[in-house]
Parts: sequence; structure tokens; C-alpha cells
Amino acid sequence: MTVTPAKEPKNRSIFRGMVPASMLDWEGKLTLSLFVGGCNFRCSYCHNPELVLKFDALPAVEWEEIESHLKSRKGWLDGIVIGGGEPTLHPEIIDILKRFRKLGYPVKLDTNGSFPDILEEIVKNDLVSFIAMDVKASLENYPKVVKSEISPSKIALSVEMIKGSAIEHEFRTTVVPGLIDKKEILSIARLLKGGDAYVLQQFNPKTTLDKSFQSIKPYSANLLKEWAEEASDFIPTRVRGV
Repeated sequence: MTVTPAKEPKNRSIFRGMVPASMLDWEGKLTLSLFVGGCNFRCSYCHNPELVLKFDALPAVEWEEIESHLKSRKGWLDGIVIGGGEPTLHPEIIDILKRFRKLGYPVKLDTNGSFPDILEEIVKNDLVSFIAMDVKASLENYPKVVKSEISPSKIALSVEMIKGSAIEHEFRTTVVPGLIDKKEILSIARLLKGGDAYVLQQFNPKTTLDKSFQSIKPYSANLLKEWAEEASDFIPTRVRGV
């Protein structure tokens, strides 16, 4: 299956969700969190299936609403988080980030790293203050996990670009039984060696793109912590969501 970049109607916002004030999306910061519609991956365990499959039916969050909120909360909000969906699926994300910079807000970008050309523009122009990249699996197992055609070399390129940048960052993997085990985690950790941080995210079966994944029992917290300790031989690793 080939997933092509989303095409938005002219002048329509790419955003399909907004949390006016969140303490959950950027550690230690109160943020405006924005969610982009559309994704080129079809991960079975995705917890935002509507943003992936039905984003074009969701109401757009228009720029005027976003700008008004940011101006009215100046000095109160610490920054902006942009997730999705996949923000770099939309080339106009570059101009959007420039507009946020003019408003004086630091931005955290959540990305799957599959569009290294867009990511390069973001890094080169210093448009974000933090990058969180989801590393879905070891490179050899990427197509199986994301259920889309993807060149693992693009993922590797994005990883190296982020590691080599001066931008604060973290890499993260959702640890889904049946897809990710200790061998996978250690393979990913070797790839990430030299990066700032690696986060093992607990799998939550409550909402998933593939409903059969809702019956999967997550790994125990102790097992995730044990694997994180082993992965720390390559990159500082911690567990989130347990």
C-alpha cells in the first residue's frame, strides 16, 4: 500500500484537534497542543485512528482561532506542541512553524521521521525547540509494523539528522506485545546511540486503529523497566506511561 501526502483544500487548516492547555505533551511545560490530520502510516495500535483514517471529515481548527488563543495567553503558555497524525506529511508545516516563531512561542514537534526532506528544512532553519521522533521498530521490521511502504533508509536518515542537530530531542517506541520485544528494543537502542534520550512507552489498548489490538495485554511495568536498563547501555532510556 502506498500512502501519498494529504492534499488540503486551498486555505484550509491542516489542524484537526486542539487542546488549549495541556501539561501532558511537553514535560514540565504548559502548552497549546495541536493535532494534524492525516498520516502515511497505518500502525495497528495507533491511538488516534480518526486523525489517520477520517481526518477529512473532522472540523478544521483555523489559524485565526489558534493565533487569537496564543495572543491572549501570552506569558501564560510555555509553548506549542504539534502532533498528529503526521505533521511533516504536509509541506506547509514549514510556513506554519515560521508563523509560530514570529509569535514568540517555542515549539515541540512530534514526528514519525518518514519525511527527512521536510525535517531537514525544520532543523536547518531552527524552527523548533524540541523534536520527539517515534521509532516504530528495528529498521528491518518497519514495513511490517507501520503497514505502509517505507524506505527504512529514510528513518535512519531522520535519526542521524536529529542526533547531529543542536535541537533537544527524544526518540520513543510504543512497546506493543507481539510487535516489540527486548531484541527489537536493543536493536533500536543501538541505532539511537549518541542521541539525547530514548523513551519506552507503555502500550494502551483502550483505543486502537485495529480493534483486535484492544485485547492485547500490555507488558508489565517491571519488564519495561528491565529492558530500559539494558537499552541504557547505548542511550539514556526511561519508561513512560506505567
